[in-house]
Amino acid sequence: MTLLKPFRAWHYEPNRVAIDKVVAPPYDIISETYRQELYERDPHNVIRLILGQPKAGGVHEENKYAEARTYLDTWSRSGILSCEPKEGFFLYEMTYVHPFLNKSLSRLAIFALLKLEPFERKIIFPHEKTHSSPKADRGKLLRATQANFSPIFALYEDPTSAIDELRKNCEARSPLFDFSDDQKVRHRLWVINDKKEMDLMASQFDRKRIFIADGHHRYETALNYAQEMRQKTGASAEQSYDYVMTTFVRFNDPGLLILPIHRVVLDTGPIDKEKFLASLKKYFVLHSVSRTVLEKVSEGSLTEGFGLVFSETECYLLELKDSTTARQIMPGGKPAKWYELDMNLVSFLILEPLLGIDNSKLEWNIFYTPSLKEIFEKFNQRQASCAFVIRPVTPQTIKEICESGELMPQKSTYFYPKFPSGLLMYRH
Repeated sequence: MTLLKPFRAWHYEPNRVAIDKVVAPPYDIISETYRQELYERDPHNVIRLILGQPKAGGVHEENKYAEARTYLDTWSRSGILSCEPKEGFFLYEMTYVHPFLNKSLSRLAIFALLKLEPFERKIIFPHEKTHSSPKADRGKLLRATQANFSPIFALYEDPTSAIDELRKNCEARSPLFDFSDDQKVRHRLWVINDKKEMDLMASQFDRKRIFIADGHHRYETALNYAQEMRQKTGASAEQSYDYVMTTFVRFNDPGLLILPIHRVVLDTGPIDKEKFLASLKKYFVLHSVSRTVLEKVSEGSLTEGFGLVFSETECYLLELKDSTTARQIMPGGKPAKWYELDMNLVSFLILEPLLGIDNSKLEWNIFYTPSLKEIFEKFNQRQASCAFVIRPVTPQTIKEICESGELMPQKSTYFYPKFPSGLLMYRH
């Protein structure tokens, strides 16, 4: 089975626009303020395609999807966007500085098309749940434009050094794009259309399982759209909509960075701290620690325990006393690694039983952030009651949990840096 294949990508024409002015982050991490900034940055910024604004004057919200198609067609006709003359893969390198450790890292990826497969076939694995609202929104955009503007972020196993060899081969070639973004991440993208090199990369995915890191909503949207189109047309042969644009990164890539997502309990009322700490001691050993220790937790350099914060000067490290006792009040039938996740210990042993925050209240009571600095800002602004600093999840843990048929809790992983929207596009 062909899991991935090359494609004739659409992209901004380098002679017509400055690529750093027209790409954008994934749609779901763009604030309203930043969206407006991107709109004003360049009249051809991809924000008009991925996160459009209804026109002034009472135009219906749905019109933004039709507007995206109009922009896409207009830019294609006028030469703002151009299509590669030949099918190919694309080698993509992102060089960046770790946001908290101040060390330089580099991550390699392959841009290609991924064959859409239902999850029940156990070929492609999700790692978190999706929600209906984002899928409905992305579905309307896909139907209107019949295009992918942002890649799915997928992980795969590769014990060889094939992609590293490909990177060496590209050293003497001029990249299609070479630029830095607002976060000082350097992006370099090379076209790979030599048959020998394409065959080598395609062979790396024979009988491989693929794990979705980011883009679950867009993957499911593309899958639903393909099924919808097949029912509508009665097509039996493979169609262009049976594939989705994807970036593939090795599990063992030295630049693969997964940041933890910490939990801040918003200040919705006073906490009886003495009673709360006493209750925690049923399951945890509490150690009074400094902020420096919490930084080590967040970095992943501590192998045991997670952090509890009440203020800059009152922080604790919580170590689980007995995993067997803890499991008795957690859902049964899960893989061993699932029970070890800090976010599950926080949810089932603390948030729900001690603070009354169940799944239905998470959206209103919990603020999520990968930044320890932002946690303490919340306390300085008197917006937080307490916070939990968790350890980052390893790629291997994600793989083990997904292969067992289980999903990670929501807000478990923050892959950094994000792949931009608008670098390459796939049109059906």
